Amino acid sequence: MTSDERQSYRARWIVPVASDPIANGTIGIESRRIVELHASDDPETVDLGNVAIIPGLVNAHTHLEFSDLNEPLQPDASFTDWIRTLVSYRRTRTVTPPESAKRGYDESACSGTTLLGEIATEGWQSKAFAGDGPRVVVFREILGLDSSRIDEQLDLAKQHLGLAPPISPAISPHAPYSVHPELFHGLVGLAKEARIPLAIHLAETCAELKLLESGEGPIVEMLRGFGVWRDGIFSNGTRPFDYLKAMAGLEQVLIVHGNYLSDDEIDFLAEHPEMTVVYCPRTHAFFGHDEHPWRQMLERGVSLAIGTDSRASNPDLSLWNELKFLYARFPDVNPAKLLELGTINGARALGLDALTGSLAPGKSADLAVVALGQADDADPYRTLFVEQNQITRTMCRGNWVEPGTEELRSK
Repeated sequence: MTSDERQSYRARWIVPVASDPIANGTIGIESRRIVELHASDDPETVDLGNVAIIPGLVNAHTHLEFSDLNEPLQPDASFTDWIRTLVSYRRTRTVTPPESAKRGYDESACSGTTLLGEIATEGWQSKAFAGDGPRVVVFREILGLDSSRIDEQLDLAKQHLGLAPPISPAISPHAPYSVHPELFHGLVGLAKEARIPLAIHLAETCAELKLLESGEGPIVEMLRGFGVWRDGIFSNGTRPFDYLKAMAGLEQVLIVHGNYLSDDEIDFLAEHPEMTVVYCPRTHAFFGHDEHPWRQMLERGVSLAIGTDSRASNPDLSLWNELKFLYARFPDVNPAKLLELGTINGARALGLDALTGSLAPGKSADLAVVALGQADDADPYRTLFVEQNQITRTMCRGNWVEPGTEELRSK
């Protein structure tokens, strides 16, 4: 059957996110689009059994170039020591970034993800994301503290804007400590002019806050060791708030991590729905950070999405495992809200919510199939997140993802 032919599938539950769950529901697909959702016992429909059909998952932040790693890099106790290890690994590895990214792309698809927010560095190639797999918003990462190279870095960002679907262009000034303030403002201006998403790692560590506040601390020592530190770049008393205010009003802004955002910064984000905090739960736990304020953010109405970060700080790239991780540790959080964080919220953050992120007629046929352990639970959302439940199939744009990289799930 081709992706343009009519397909109909029945499941114990269909959980559209955009509307109420449907018990014993059927989803109709034609020409890569969803055409109907309804309850049915039509014998001509393919019955998938005791499963739930959910929207394809959205991984709003990842670095697929590290997908060749089988376990996170150490040490995990010091962020700056971990960065040193990461830089060393990048310089000495034998697998090329496109090869590694392809592994991560396939792993993501097999674990239910149909849309990725990918951070791409030097050497990335679009062929890693070719085929009928997940859509990808590629954020070209820009770094540089040398004021003499600002124009060069801006030109690099501009060259990135010509990508074609299913890949969408975006840009990422890496972080406050790695991007000259003038370069940062230039990239913000470019994102505004081109109307593309912008992502930045912000308020990730206490060391970052200390650098911005006083120009001192372990990040300064790390950058001196790399030979890239420049005295006098940052004005004392700078805060993440200054970066938030500079980005307000862009089409989409992704605040990656946001582990140490203050109350007034969270209030500011609540007033700017175009700005989304991307929380990476298992990476956050890997580094032993203070408790993330994601629940307070939800209470205050901050836009929030979920990412995996990379295999350099995470055992796998499964967004589904991120959601189950949160459900196991925070059972008081509404599981319906968790599913939103991993689907429509990420699609909205990446500017593609009109196309994907929920199940509704007219939207792209992007979905995941979850094998259920309990068939008679009246609450489909709580049924979804039972620990043993696994993603068994993924459909991207009306095509079932073919097996072949299933072994990646268990690494």
